[in-house]
Amino acid sequence: DQVRKSLLTLGKQQPERVLFMCQDYLLKHPKLAVGHRVVILQTIELIVSCRIEEIDTPKIKGVISLASEEMTRSKEVVPDWQQAASNILVAIGNKHINDIMEEILNKFQPGVLPHFFVVQTLASLSDSNVYGMVPFLNAILGTMLPMLSMAKHDNMKWKYGYIFNSILEYLANLDKAPDPTVRKDTFSSEIYTAYDTIFNNWLQSREPKLRLTVAEAVGSMCHLIASDKLEEQIPKVIPAIVSLYKKNHEHFIISKSLCQILEASINVGSRVLETQLDTLLLALHQQVCAPVDYSDPPTVKNHNEVLRCFSVLAIAFPDRLVMYVLQKLENSNERSRTGSLSVLRHLINSTTSTMESKKLLILTSIRQPMADHSNKVKKRVVQVISAMAHHGYLELEGGEILVRFIVQHCALPDTNQKPTDPEGVTNESLREMCDSALHLLTTTVGQLVLWPKLLYYLTPSQYSNATTPLCKSLIVLGTKKRKNQEASFNINFKQEGRWNINKQCPIRCVKSFPYSCRHHGAPSLSLLQTLSINIHPKAEIFWENEIPPLLSLLEGIVNTKIRFSFIQSTIPNLGFQGFFCSDSLHKESFLYRCIGATLQQCFNKEVVKKQLQEVLLTARHADAVERQGVAMGIGLCANSHLEGTLAKLEEFGKSEVFKKSPSIFNLLKERNDVEVEKVKSTLILSYGQVAFNAPPEKLLNRIDQDILRSISKHFNTKVLKLQSRNHLFCFISCNSLLRKPCLGYVYRHYTHFNYCHTFLQTLYKDTMAALQELLKSFLTRDPTPDGLQGVFKSWLSSPQDHERERAVTVTAHILAYYLDNLTVKSMVFFHNLGALLGRLSPRCSDPHPPVRTAAIDCVYTLLYTQLRYEGFSLDYKDEAVESLLPLKEQLENPDHSVLYKTCSDMTKVMSKRLPQQQMTTLVFMLFEGLVDSQTNCCRASSVILNTLLKSRGAGLQDKVL
Repeated sequence: DQVRKSLLTLGKQQPERVLFMCQDYLLKHPKLAVGHRVVILQTIELIVSCRIEEIDTPKIKGVISLASEEMTRSKEVVPDWQQAASNILVAIGNKHINDIMEEILNKFQPGVLPHFFVVQTLASLSDSNVYGMVPFLNAILGTMLPMLSMAKHDNMKWKYGYIFNSILEYLANLDKAPDPTVRKDTFSSEIYTAYDTIFNNWLQSREPKLRLTVAEAVGSMCHLIASDKLEEQIPKVIPAIVSLYKKNHEHFIISKSLCQILEASINVGSRVLETQLDTLLLALHQQVCAPVDYSDPPTVKNHNEVLRCFSVLAIAFPDRLVMYVLQKLENSNERSRTGSLSVLRHLINSTTSTMESKKLLILTSIRQPMADHSNKVKKRVVQVISAMAHHGYLELEGGEILVRFIVQHCALPDTNQKPTDPEGVTNESLREMCDSALHLLTTTVGQLVLWPKLLYYLTPSQYSNATTPLCKSLIVLGTKKRKNQEASFNINFKQEGRWNINKQCPIRCVKSFPYSCRHHGAPSLSLLQTLSINIHPKAEIFWENEIPPLLSLLEGIVNTKIRFSFIQSTIPNLGFQGFFCSDSLHKESFLYRCIGATLQQCFNKEVVKKQLQEVLLTARHADAVERQGVAMGIGLCANSHLEGTLAKLEEFGKSEVFKKSPSIFNLLKERNDVEVEKVKSTLILSYGQVAFNAPPEKLLNRIDQDILRSISKHFNTKVLKLQSRNHLFCFISCNSLLRKPCLGYVYRHYTHFNYCHTFLQTLYKDTMAALQELLKSFLTRDPTPDGLQGVFKSWLSSPQDHERERAVTVTAHILAYYLDNLTVKSMVFFHNLGALLGRLSPRCSDPHPPVRTAAIDCVYTLLYTQLRYEGFSLDYKDEAVESLLPLKEQLENPDHSVLYKTCSDMTKVMSKRLPQQQMTTLVFMLFEGLVDSQTNCCRASSVILNTLLKSRGAGLQDKVL
């Protein structure tokens, strides 16, 4: 190989000189080992292939002569040697076909069986340059036909057949040929002579490869032999070709040959073809029912070729063919039905005019396989319906049955199982296919028949899982009709009562879990907006303002199972002005926010009371996210219903939920304290959100007795020490109370509200005491990550933006509190400064902007905490550390280069203030950051490490050594 490559490199530069040296060497060494000769011949082929334009004719003729001699020197077949020589001739033949054919025909003499590789070369040339061989057709056929009977070996026969196929391909495609004077009937007599030999003598060979080659040649020959000869042969040739299905594993060539025979027979108006119809239909139906392996191209090609046979037969025998296929649909065998449906679909698409008169018959017959329980059969039915829809079947009486079938299977439930059968069709894949079919009908052919009838399917429960594709289709149809000002857009619900269409249809779409029924929430709201003018004239303007914000938020929400069942009763008063009251929109709490925003607009106090009761009793209080969502929803409701909300919270606080009771499963054990305390956490958070959202002018009179006193009953030490997450949520509740402007006023004028002041101080102090206890081991004594780092480690690198934001924001609050309350008495060595900086500093390039801002606050506070440990006073301002605050503005820029530059600037400040003994911990923590879930933070860790090692790396040398 290396020698050949080297020679080729030289040959590309000086082709003639290298070719001469190769020829000369071969001529001077006639006894050279075969392997050596093959390498040199392969080199010649490569040079000729890439540099033939640069080689003059005499040199080319010399190479042709050499290759011909090498190919035929040994009468025995020596494949490697002779194939290498043959390849040279084929490569030259693409440019110098006349010179090649002159040489080949000299060795292709009448009455003498040629060397095997002469026939092989001729076959290869026929394939690579068939049009170039046209001038030699007479000479080739004249010499070759008498030799056909002389060929004894199957491989020789196969090569002859190969030559025939290439020539026949040329004659069958004369419209593309360069010589327009050549006609199909020019060689009809010669072709029939060849046909007689190869069909009668060679087709029965035991060699499968030869049989397929003969079959392919026979199929092509039928187009070229005289019509009267073909009519004679049809009763023989069709059974003979059909019989090959049982003798060969590869069926594509057989089906292709059969299709060519059928086309040729119909073209000449054959009368005897009908006598073969039963045999043909049986064989073709067996083939079309065979499994199709789409990873195996020959099986796919065979399936398509068999379908072509059916469409060819449909031209001459439409009635018999359609009746045959429809009768096969009555067969309950799965394979028989799937195959028949494939044929039916193909006929509908490929023989439109023929099928026109049979539409009603087909529409009636398709009902039987529609009732089949097999998903494989149903898949084929869907494909047939899609074809029927494009050819006007839906507009016929009974067409709505086809639509119903599609919708029914858009509503299939999940199976969550992988089929054991490789051909198996799951509910999920069938449903996805029906979704696509419904969309296709909607966008291409279905406007007249689908609008407004699809609305019917939004009401019955059995179609619930089809809500999403139904809504999407109705949105497309309605939007188009409205834009074009079509009268059919307007829906008279009373008139459409026959379809069971009423104003509740779109409302029922959004009455429950927006992420159940395949995330039907967003498309249902969009349909509501599309239909607004049909529901009520005033709804249009109102919903145009309120629904889009909900849709934009719904797009990002992930699977959340929160009840939303009451929206049907409150939707007439639906309004969402209060939806964005909170300063922090988190995806998981979206539905409870919707509840609160809806109740905010509801004027029925009993409904509000009932729904608040349902929310509090059915919420999953053990879920931290759901606790927060419940609180936010209740807070939004309090904006309009403060008294009713406080009354319901008071009632809930006195309910049996907070009392210990025997467990159902173990009467000797009391209810788990943890469960009760989590419900308390929900109640405390709810009071905080009520204070945050309630109108200030109404809140001042209720803060003392109704809010703070009620919280005090539940806000005890056990709550604070229950779990770190509960601590944080309680802290958020306190913040909600303290941030309200009116409460700020109360707090500043505590002398008039002594109890309020005392309680708030105690509340805040106890919360922070609990949090300080949580942090103490990590910040002061315990170097293992069991404290703050242990609590927030998974959250800090969470793939969810909101979790990282919460973790870093709460960490910033806690660190600020810790710094404010740090006393000389409590201070020891700050062991874990490096670990905290290593964990938090890479978040300064987090893809979520709020995380970046909170992270810089954390670094700022940590460096001041270190300065405090070093003995600086609380009011001391360090110039380097203060320079971190302006970096916040730079962190608002999402450009990566800006973020990494900012990280580098921040690291320079950290480098100045970090004790040397903390460097190792910081470096190793940054190593962990190199595999963070956020790519931005991985890169930031790299930038920080780079900057840090440049400025302080020298101090680490001893550690490394």
